[in-house]
Amino acid sequence: MKEQLKILLELQKIDDKISDDEGKEKELPLKLEEIKQELEKTKKCLKEKKKTLKDMQVKLSRKELDLSEKSNKIMKHQQDLYGGKITDIKELRQLQSTIENYKEEKKLMENNLLDLMIEIEDFHKEISQLEEEMNKQEKCLNKYEQEINVSIAEIKERIRNTYNLREKVIEKITDKRLLSEYEMLKRGKEGKAIMEVDEAICPGCYLNLPSDTIYQLKKAEIIVTCPNCDRILVWKE
Repeated sequence: MKEQLKILLELQKIDDKISDDEGKEKELPLKLEEIKQELEKTKKCLKEKKKTLKDMQVKLSRKELDLSEKSNKIMKHQQDLYGGKITDIKELRQLQSTIENYKEEKKLMENNLLDLMIEIEDFHKEISQLEEEMNKQEKCLNKYEQEINVSIAEIKERIRNTYNLREKVIEKITDKRLLSEYEMLKRGKEGKAIMEVDEAICPGCYLNLPSDTIYQLKKAEIIVTCPNCDRILVWKE
């Protein structure tokens, strides 16, 4: 029985290794997905920024056109004011007042136009930074994807080799009831079916073990399980 339990411990270590490698195989694509999601966020933000910039440029064109029209109106009124065609003092004063109002409106339009131009310039900088960030993320994604493919291939090969080793170890177990109990416990105990004990505490559930359980463990003549978690226990020599 003692020899069979030693083989079962060896099997547990092999299964732990398989479980660890299978976990790594699942985690690697998840990390890749995180990078992809970050890249998509950057692309989406860049698309929105470019759309906003396009709208601002259209707005800028309209404001420039409005400003040009305002300048033309001022010029026309000034020509009327100083052209000599209008001689009525009241009409001339009204025209002069209109020109002053137009000049004030023009000044406000110029200030708004300048603010918009500054805002557009800032947007160009933000877009440039986002494009640079997107290029970095794409390079990182391509590099990481290549590394992951290599790593996954290595892990798969290691798992295959470990499974082959597992089959050879299983062939050494003559007590099929013991093997069956191990497989059943492994499925229900998060992969940990058999554990080594070197003190009066079960390393599986961390509860104290009765003295008679410790006694039987040291004798190693029968299969001993934890009275709390039911895992197979082996005294560590």
